[in-house]
Amino acid sequence: DALLEIERDTSPRVAAHWSKIRLNAALFARIDQLQHKRDALKLTPEQARVLERYHTTHRRNGAALDEKSRARLAEITERLATLGTTFSQNVLADEQSYVLTLKTEDELAGLPDFVREAARAAAEERGIKGKHAITLQRSSVEPFLQFSSRRDLREKAFRAWQSRGDNNDKSDNKAAIAETVRLRAERAKLLGYKTFAHYRLDDAMAKTPENVRGLLEKVWAPARKR
Repeated sequence: DALLEIERDTSPRVAAHWSKIRLNAALFARIDQLQHKRDALKLTPEQARVLERYHTTHRRNGAALDEKSRARLAEITERLATLGTTFSQNVLADEQSYVLTLKTEDELAGLPDFVREAARAAAEERGIKGKHAITLQRSSVEPFLQFSSRRDLREKAFRAWQSRGDNNDKSDNKAAIAETVRLRAERAKLLGYKTFAHYRLDDAMAKTPENVRGLLEKVWAPARKR
C-alpha cells in the first residue's frame, strides 16, 4: 500500500517534470533552428536521427504552440498520468483479490505438474489448505487457460481476467476511462489532429487509423476462416 501511494504521488510529478522540458519554447526554438539547417551541419546519420527525434518529440508534445495551449497541455499531461496510475492500480487490485479455488481432482484435469504445484502454493499463500488456487496473475491464469480440460472453469477464469476494473466496485475503471478519452481528444485537438488515434499513429508506421483498419480488414476474413 505504501508503494502504491508513492506511485500515486509521484506519477503526476514526473509528468510535470517532463512537460517542463518538452514544452519549453526556448529549447524547442533552438532544436527547430538546428533541424532547419541540418544539411549544413554535416551531421552523421546517427546525429541527424537524434536531432530529428528530439524535434518530433517536442513538436508532438506542443512546444511550438502558444503559451496558453502549452499550459493546458501540461495540465492534461499531469491529469492523464494520475488517471493512468489509477487505472493500473485498479486492475492490480482486481488481480490480487480474485481467487478461483480448485477443490477436486476433476477440476485439476489437464493441468501439468508445474501448474498444479504453482496453484497449490498460491492456495497455501492465501490460507487455503489442501486445495489449489488460480489467480489473475499472468503466471497463474495463462497456463490454466492453456492446459485446463474444464471449459467451464476456463471460461470463468477468462471472464474474470477480461472484467478486471469493470465490476462496478471501488476499483471500477469506467470513470477513469471516460475522462482519459475526453482528455486525449482535447489533447489531440490542441495539437492539430482530428482524433487521438490520428495523433497516436502519425508518428508510427501505419500513419493513419484508416490504414490500420484497412490492414485489420485484410486479415480478419482469413483469420475467421481458420
